Amino acid sequence: MTDLRVKGDVTKSRLLDATEHWISEKGFDAVSVRDITGLAKANVAAVNYHFGSRDGLLAAVLDHRMKPLMEMRAANLHGLRDDDGVREILKAWSSPLVSIFASSGMSELAYCRVMGRAMDVLALNIFTEVSAANRLVDATLLHCMEQRLAGMTQSEISWRLHFATGAMIHLLVHGVTTQADFRLSTAMEFWIDATAQSFAANEGLVERARSSKNPLARRKTKPTAPILQMAEVVSAVMGADEIATNFIPVTTATESKQDQEKAEEQLGYGELFLF
Repeated sequence: MTDLRVKGDVTKSRLLDATEHWISEKGFDAVSVRDITGLAKANVAAVNYHFGSRDGLLAAVLDHRMKPLMEMRAANLHGLRDDDGVREILKAWSSPLVSIFASSGMSELAYCRVMGRAMDVLALNIFTEVSAANRLVDATLLHCMEQRLAGMTQSEISWRLHFATGAMIHLLVHGVTTQADFRLSTAMEFWIDATAQSFAANEGLVERARSSKNPLARRKTKPTAPILQMAEVVSAVMGADEIATNFIPVTTATESKQDQEKAEEQLGYGELFLF
């Protein structure tokens, strides 16, 4: 039997590498100890010796991959300037994924899948220690966003970030296999653009809210372009209805059908219902 105390570091590294391989291929739930030890060319006892259990091994992978990511995210967020906007915040949070890849020693496919699935499993709070550390970083992200988005409630911001994080996880896990020209750096730029756009209508309200003594002003938001367009359409229809009400002759049984059609044609009824 292999003396794990002599060659423990080598065996431990092989177990971690094998676990990451199967996480990339199957996900955390489907990885078995026999899958791991078979690929690592180690015995089952080695897992218990180094990590205590299968869950201990999975937790070690999470700690190994997510701890540097969380530390870089926290440092970037704390280093933001007061005049940095939503886009800069999102970039500070997401860019470490790209930075760490260069030194990961993994293929882009495997790295993206492992990191995406690791982010997903953290939300389940199964691995309490690393999940707690991740929640602290997420709380910092939320706080930074709140400072720039005075027109939104904490709940609104939190839900949008929740959706955005889900989109990132899907992008990491499935993007490499669904996009022939997938590149992590390019994908993160697309993610930043899309997420920043979801907050665009509410960004830039913070200065107005700060300068106002009226607390209700903090909840005022600018109407988005689609809302303005809808308002214009409704206004046009109401105007047309008012014209129709005021000027369409009331028909009686004695008036001819031709006179009625002529009056409607003059009012542009044919054009009114084309939009």
